[in-house]
Amino acid sequence: MKRALVVTLPERGHYHPLLAPARALMARGIELAFACGADIRDELAAVGISRCFVPPSAGPPAPALRGAELSRIIADAATLRGWIEALLVERPLRAVAHLRAVVRDFRPDAIAIDTMAYEGAIAAELEGVPWVGWSTSLNPVVPASWDSDLLQTTRALEPQRRALFTAHGLAARFRVSDVLSPRGTAVFTTPDVVGEAPEPSVHLVGPSLHAPQPPRRSRQGRPRVYASFGSQAWYQPARFDRLLALSARIGCELHLSAGELAEEYARRGLPAGVTVDRYADQLSALAGADVFVTHGGANSVMEGLALGVPMLVAPLCNDQPHNLRFVERAGAGRCFELDRASPEALATQVEILLAEAAPERLAAARIARAYRDASGAEGAARLLERSCA
Repeated sequence: MKRALVVTLPERGHYHPLLAPARALMARGIELAFACGADIRDELAAVGISRCFVPPSAGPPAPALRGAELSRIIADAATLRGWIEALLVERPLRAVAHLRAVVRDFRPDAIAIDTMAYEGAIAAELEGVPWVGWSTSLNPVVPASWDSDLLQTTRALEPQRRALFTAHGLAARFRVSDVLSPRGTAVFTTPDVVGEAPEPSVHLVGPSLHAPQPPRRSRQGRPRVYASFGSQAWYQPARFDRLLALSARIGCELHLSAGELAEEYARRGLPAGVTVDRYADQLSALAGADVFVTHGGANSVMEGLALGVPMLVAPLCNDQPHNLRFVERAGAGRCFELDRASPEALATQVEILLAEAAPERLAAARIARAYRDASGAEGAARLLERSCA
């Protein structure tokens, strides 16, 4: 029996899109395991993945990478740059030795890495195991002509990232935060959103949803707006406060996924037509939504497009401005300065997207049809399976 190892970072936004390709490999009879720097074994076991290698002293993902603490990090440019350097340079340097031991123990025929888990590429090369990339972002298709805070940071980190690989006698190619595999990198989108792949080694395989896609529900009664700012950066009280006034202003239902802020809003009492969850089942929420207010995280954009929901995008940091540009270019959503917007401006933008003939609604529906014909899980699985031969 062939074996495959999947190396992931320990946050939902990183391992969720890798679950469907992993299950597709298991369905082909390939023995599969994950490797992660933090303990996500319970989350993986819940979806049928029984084996995950973690360092002996590893606990669950660090609380500093979510909620109020993460919001503090991303609010300060210098602190955010330091966090990115720690993630892309310091962390993988510490992780290489453990992961090499995992590869020697499990002896996979091929390895798939989250393309920000550089230690996976290094360990695979040093142990002589072929590896491919499964990107959890749209970084591999970001045009070289674009600019952003993240691009400036990663360009400044280029010498340190190259030194990380050359210290092990290796070379590497990067695009934004991602290391690219010479055997291929899967990106979970289609040309309908990002245009053609920039090079033959980058494969646009379609969306990868961590759970089966629910059927889209037609609008009945009042329109519904769903808002979420991700599983990590959910601590956005000012944004949620602006949104809470929306329901009464335009007569819509409002569904918020607000992390631990949900308890605070429940204590205050919620206006009629407003639902606040700690963590919503996002695919189900989007299946009943008419507009999606989002930070523009890669998974949120992928899921919103898969369900055909037009988006109002208010980026917070990192690759989110890139994702917004792709969404705008594809015509499926609008940029919105939610942190400074007046209630009137927010209501106006949402009402524009709620219109049945809104161009963004039509574009989102068109992309959703294209996404239904492209299985990112199967495409990413096939990419790895070719390396197992």
